[in-house]
Amino acid sequence: MGICASKQKGTGGGGKVAPAKRDVDQGSARTDSWTSSVREKGEFTALQLKSAVKVVVVVRPLLGFEKAKGASECVEVPSTTVVQLPPRRGTSSDPFRFDFDRVYKMNNPGRQMFAEVVQPLLCHFIQGFNTTVFAYGQTGSGKTFAMGTMGRQLSTSGESDGIISRSMRFVFDRMKDIRQQYDVSLKISFVEIHQDDVQDLLGDGENYAPIHVRENPERGTYLENASEILVHSMDETAHLLEAANLHRAVGAHNLNEHSSRSHAICTLQMEQRLRPGAASGPDAPRFLRSKLHLVDLAGSERAKETGTTGQQFAEGVNINKGLLALGNVIGALTEGAGRKHIPYRDSKLTRILQDSLGGNSETLMVACVSPAASNFEPTLSTLRYAARARSIHNRVKQNNKITSEEEIAYLRAELEEKTALVVKLQSQLDMAASMMKGSVSPDNIKLVMPGRSPSALAGVTSTRASFTGSGAF
Repeated sequence: MGICASKQKGTGGGGKVAPAKRDVDQGSARTDSWTSSVREKGEFTALQLKSAVKVVVVVRPLLGFEKAKGASECVEVPSTTVVQLPPRRGTSSDPFRFDFDRVYKMNNPGRQMFAEVVQPLLCHFIQGFNTTVFAYGQTGSGKTFAMGTMGRQLSTSGESDGIISRSMRFVFDRMKDIRQQYDVSLKISFVEIHQDDVQDLLGDGENYAPIHVRENPERGTYLENASEILVHSMDETAHLLEAANLHRAVGAHNLNEHSSRSHAICTLQMEQRLRPGAASGPDAPRFLRSKLHLVDLAGSERAKETGTTGQQFAEGVNINKGLLALGNVIGALTEGAGRKHIPYRDSKLTRILQDSLGGNSETLMVACVSPAASNFEPTLSTLRYAARARSIHNRVKQNNKITSEEEIAYLRAELEEKTALVVKLQSQLDMAASMMKGSVSPDNIKLVMPGRSPSALAGVTSTRASFTGSGAF
């Protein structure tokens, strides 16, 4: 099935992902062809009943201050799917070896990583499946760079683009083709969890209402009172996200000059309705709804290493609490069928990500690590954390059902919009008819026929005409 084909199950939660042999544009062209054939053949039934959480590891290069301190590297990447750490100092144990879906050790893996592991998830998002991409790792490990938030220009493209901006461009590019058959609406929300309080980064700040995490059988987990803005273009979306990033909580400490002090969650919600009379297969879905979470988690940290005090210390405690709750959820999900209780309600972070871990979502975890030997323990902890996540299996289903109440509300809104358009067009027709009779338009525009006086216009039904005067019709 090409680039959007489902991953086959294998050891540790998923098979290996082969390196891409084409660039993003070639991959996108192949995706268009595959998606189109799926829609025509009506093959939108259970693309995957079970989907293992996919995990990729990004090993960033040594930073300038690490090189200045004479740091050495301890992370080895013997193959594109294996990460290895040496034994702890003073021990004779074997090296630590981990297998993942893909491992990147390069200065900027953005383009390649997007084409190989992110783009296939976006194909499924467009086909009506919930998807999630979240970045996890120690503070200063490169999560924000990989996701592409915090002051980065999203309205312009470049090699340093992160997952968020690349994903937005991909979705808007695909929507051009989808709209030939479907009416598409795309809404965006962007929140942060700071001090275990959900805050709206797209709100105007004036009409503040507490944001609550809710659950619904049809919508799944959602945020009540969070802004959901209808977007129509990449530029519009980029400006919204750039403005939202300026409101996100950040701070400087010993390990990171621009440390994120909150978990940021950007969500796209897409709805597609088959147009009446659109050329499509008999089994093509009439309705599709899907949700895409793009999550930049705050980094785990130790106060002794970061040197934080006061408010930053309290922020670090809450960050670690949320990550601990996330770790407990991952641990519970990997214990098998014998574990009945999954502690999603221990934090707002785990409640929001409930569908992403053990629920209805295809999920990708981007584990970011530092190669410096001084970060051996945090790196080992991150890799162990990621290895456990890889054994989680979600139950993924296509969201192609709509309630009668939603259908009625949609049709009512459509009727009101069409009625307003008819009134506007009727007004323009009345104005045109009045002008054809020789009356003056609101902009003092008079109809003048070549070689005829205005009084001779009466009864004329078909004649070439020109307009003079101010304004435009």
